[in-house]
Amino acid sequence: MGAASFLKRRTEEVAAAAENGIVATGRAFRFLSSEVRGLQAAVYVLASSAVLSSLLALLRYRLLAHSFGAGHTLDLYYAAFRIPDFLFVATGALVSVYVLIPELARRTSEEQKNYIDTVLVGFSALAVVVSGLAALFAPAILSHLFGALMAGESTLITLTRIMLAQPILLGLSNILASVTQSRHRYMLYSLSPLLYNVGIICGILFLYPVFGIVGLAYGVVIGAFLHMAIQLPSMIADGFFFRTPRFEGMRTLARTAGVSIPRALALSMNQITFVGLTSLAGLLGAGSIAVFMFAYNLQAVPLSIVGASYSVAAFPTLASALARGERGLFIEHIAAAARYVFFWSLPGLALAIVLRAHIVRVVLGSGAFDWTDTRLTAAAFALFSISLAAQGLQLLLVRGYYAAGRTFVPFFVSVWAALGTLALGTLLINASESETALRLTEDLLRVADVPGSRVLVLACAYAFVSIAGSIALTAHFERRFAGFISKVWRSWVESGVSAVVAGAVAYGVLILVGPIGFSSTTLSVFARGFTAGICGSIAGGVVYALLGNREYRETAASIRGRLWRESPAPSEALVATAEEGSPASPQ
Repeated sequence: MGAASFLKRRTEEVAAAAENGIVATGRAFRFLSSEVRGLQAAVYVLASSAVLSSLLALLRYRLLAHSFGAGHTLDLYYAAFRIPDFLFVATGALVSVYVLIPELARRTSEEQKNYIDTVLVGFSALAVVVSGLAALFAPAILSHLFGALMAGESTLITLTRIMLAQPILLGLSNILASVTQSRHRYMLYSLSPLLYNVGIICGILFLYPVFGIVGLAYGVVIGAFLHMAIQLPSMIADGFFFRTPRFEGMRTLARTAGVSIPRALALSMNQITFVGLTSLAGLLGAGSIAVFMFAYNLQAVPLSIVGASYSVAAFPTLASALARGERGLFIEHIAAAARYVFFWSLPGLALAIVLRAHIVRVVLGSGAFDWTDTRLTAAAFALFSISLAAQGLQLLLVRGYYAAGRTFVPFFVSVWAALGTLALGTLLINASESETALRLTEDLLRVADVPGSRVLVLACAYAFVSIAGSIALTAHFERRFAGFISKVWRSWVESGVSAVVAGAVAYGVLILVGPIGFSSTTLSVFARGFTAGICGSIAGGVVYALLGNREYRETAASIRGRLWRESPAPSEALVATAEEGSPASPQ
């Protein structure tokens, strides 16, 4: 009886613990699934998540740099992404949240379920077929793109074929994200990139030691699966997937695809640009692809925190304003977001350029990533960073066009940008064969004595065309939605002044604390860079305050409101009121 009583008691304890765990998990998902209203509130959630995701991404880059350096292995790894990424953009953009959200807004709750079923079935069939064909023809495609990397080995083919599961999983995640965003569940949506990075890091730490470089590809697939899976519980709680998916017919799918095709083509142009630039980098010697990708990924961190956060947070509000016919409110919202993009981005890019070597050395500088890799990556990072504000503005304006249903404008801009970037990159590579052509850039970025510096011309081409494309897109947007520039130009000028002062102060502090070298420790490099960055940031903030910058006042008021529960800043209150007055998504 004693043993029986003990077993009974232990069973009850285990059952109670399991029940408590289920309840706690349910509460966590309910919290993550709660709605977030207001532009600034949504931006804070998305930006905070972007910071965490970026920290994980930086850890991922450091682990890769430490283990492999900027060499042949990482060239293979990054080259293997090109076909899967292109297919994800080409097929996943057909079910983009920027197309699905307006479609969901026009449907009742039951109609939404039928619509998502139809899109899910149609996309799954398309993605599986396309990925299967890509796996079959991968050897021929890769030999044309990366002939030098294919010489004598099939590793690149194997990595690519494994990663071809990624576009299927991320495309499905896109479909789920449309429902998540339409219900303003930004906390849940923001977890996806975090888990994607977790999967890749697990591949580096645990799968690579067992499977070799193939383990890195498995980590990518695991990350893509987690990216999708985190959104499933809330979908099921909303009543989705309780039955076999219903296919409404090709008419619904064709209508969605018809709206999506211009966006898919536009994003495909971006991927074509990257495929072309990566292919050109493969011609410049071992490690060039790795340097190019490391630099691009580093500049993508502030872009995702600022530009992507504001563009994602603003989109539902922009779409709702136009759906109600409130053109003036649409312009007001997108102008407010554009001011904030420059408010943060311009001082940020100034500090990134000045602190480029410190940032790269702290993030990547260990193990196999040597001093030459650091200097080259830092120089490329500075060139990419020049276009940070332009890229952020493009992200926002493109979503403005999608909200307005004008999807062909971003497409035409992206076509010219792709052609221009590849043409300019090829031209600069040919020109760089003459030593005098690179001398000015090398002297400015202090890499005159570093071998392999020709890869910098690709970053230069990308930055130059990004800025030109942003100017063209802004001019067209002003023509289509008159009054935009009048609402932003003053704030943009103030941001430029703040950026100049912030960069100058940071540079002056670096001169005082002394230069870094190969023998400098990570802690000393971080301390110098952090000191210069803080001083530059304070100087930039003082300039904003002296100029009476609107975004500075609103940000300060918003922070005080959250610390001392005061009223929200005017812009945030405006957006919150507008959203509360808009038709709510069916629950």
